[in-house]
Amino acid sequence: MDWTLAIDRHRDSLLRMLALLLAVTGGSVMPRHQRTAAWRVLRPAEAALRRLVVVVKQVLGIEARVIAPRAAPVMAGGIPDGAGTGMPGFALFDTRKRFEPRRAARGQPRIRFFDEVQVFEPVTIASPDDMVSAERLNRRLLALQRALSDLPKQARRLARWELKRAAVRAETGKYIAPIRPGTPPGHRARGRHPVDFLLKDCHALALYAIHDPPCKT
Repeated sequence: MDWTLAIDRHRDSLLRMLALLLAVTGGSVMPRHQRTAAWRVLRPAEAALRRLVVVVKQVLGIEARVIAPRAAPVMAGGIPDGAGTGMPGFALFDTRKRFEPRRAARGQPRIRFFDEVQVFEPVTIASPDDMVSAERLNRRLLALQRALSDLPKQARRLARWELKRAAVRAETGKYIAPIRPGTPPGHRARGRHPVDFLLKDCHALALYAIHDPPCKT
């Protein structure tokens, strides 16, 4: 398999998905239905990129090195350089699945009296056209964009995280892999959007790279 060609093709597809999302977002607020549609594309795109990072790590044979922590740069006046920028980092690990059933909250006894005057507050029904905040969505888009701009850097990040989690596994016996077992986040069995097929391809590619590691280049 030409791994370089496969990585480039899937990265280009993700860049097209990102351009599509950026075309419908950008402001701090947006209609609810528009934000919901953006999330339906963003979540599978993030999962596809995680798997592509795993492929890059396997193909390049990137391994973490133990590096001494660097001191944060300080500006004049003792203020850390970059403080307050809040640049988001791309999440390299899938969210874990919940297998235990959620416990329902216990209801409290409702005591009423005949002479009690009950006042019912009007129920507000959310409208698809309501303007809602898009700050969280925009931060995730920015993280996706930054990760796509330098895949080898994300692969090195992943190698460092895996090294840390291997140390935790040696102490506690617990280990969390970057790709969770089963279906990936954002998977839709009957999905017909191009991002659904992209996620399926990247997931299969990552599993193939993990179980049949390519030669280091």
